[in-house]
Amino acid sequence: MPHSHQNRIQAPQLAAVVVACIALFTDMLVYGILIPLLPLMPAVSRSGPAATGLLFAAYAGMMIIVTPLAGRFVDRRGPRGPLLAALLGLGMACLLFAVGGPYWLLLVSRLLQGAAAGLGWVASLALIAAAIPLPKRGTYLGIAMSMVSLGTLAGPPLAGWLAREYGHAAPFVFATVVLLIDGALRIAFVRPVPPQADDPATALDVLRVKGAWPVVILIAVGSGVTSMIEPILPVQLHEALGLDSVQIGLLFGLLVIVAATLNPLVGAALGRCSPRFLVFCGVLLAMAGLLLLGGGARHAPVIAGVVILGAAIAFLVAPASTLIGVVGARTSPPALGGAYSLYNLAYAAGLV
Repeated sequence: MPHSHQNRIQAPQLAAVVVACIALFTDMLVYGILIPLLPLMPAVSRSGPAATGLLFAAYAGMMIIVTPLAGRFVDRRGPRGPLLAALLGLGMACLLFAVGGPYWLLLVSRLLQGAAAGLGWVASLALIAAAIPLPKRGTYLGIAMSMVSLGTLAGPPLAGWLAREYGHAAPFVFATVVLLIDGALRIAFVRPVPPQADDPATALDVLRVKGAWPVVILIAVGSGVTSMIEPILPVQLHEALGLDSVQIGLLFGLLVIVAATLNPLVGAALGRCSPRFLVFCGVLLAMAGLLLLGGGARHAPVIAGVVILGAAIAFLVAPASTLIGVVGARTSPPALGGAYSLYNLAYAAGLV
């Protein structure tokens, strides 16, 4: 009985989880807003597909650089400072994106956004790890990952609609307003929190556990499958099919809906099917989806490709996000925080 009372979640702990989840949602909302808009900005389209790809890679590259530094800072000072710094960086990036160019300014904005993501993700996950006892931590980290999917889902269609109705700058003004609300919550509810004594291991410690490398590669591949189409597909849909930013955003939203719907089903299947079989299905689906998208000059093959690719992401990512937690639990001492920091790095590597 004392043990269950000790693990009961109190109001301040729940507030910390809510703030962390909203921070992750906001970060991915801004990321999703840029998917249908960034490749079609005049300053970007004039620079060509290689420059467009560089913009998407710059975000992930900066995220990889900042994540380990953020981990050290969070361990020493707690999550409050990095969360506020991430907020400031993301707000500045939104304002610069609203300007719309020139290209070098968009590149600076993208680097700022990547740095904010590295700080925000690590600080948010660390905040949950510090607030929630180890027996219940996995559940709340799973909720946080769901908020990531929700932010990614909301961003593209919302951006397309706002840009069409109110102009290019409108989505970024909206994102800035969301950031102000998010910032008020971070300032009000995030207090200095000491790191949990039961989770001192790092991502590097998790990586040393037997079986970690295949999971890390799987996370990177699952992330890469989506990111490889983000700089190219909006341009193809606009030029070949005449779709506007709203329709492009809805297609990316459909992809996320399919992946998010299948994620728990594939995760539940892990108890009955071999992870290798599920991943193999994901690889076949990814190949089919990419071929349909690459050759699609009509609406039906493109929609089918998006749906199949969404399913592929679920079959690749759901086993990986579950297995990385298993690897973290096998680390000595157990390290769920370190496991999801490693997840963050592998995901960013796939984006690059």
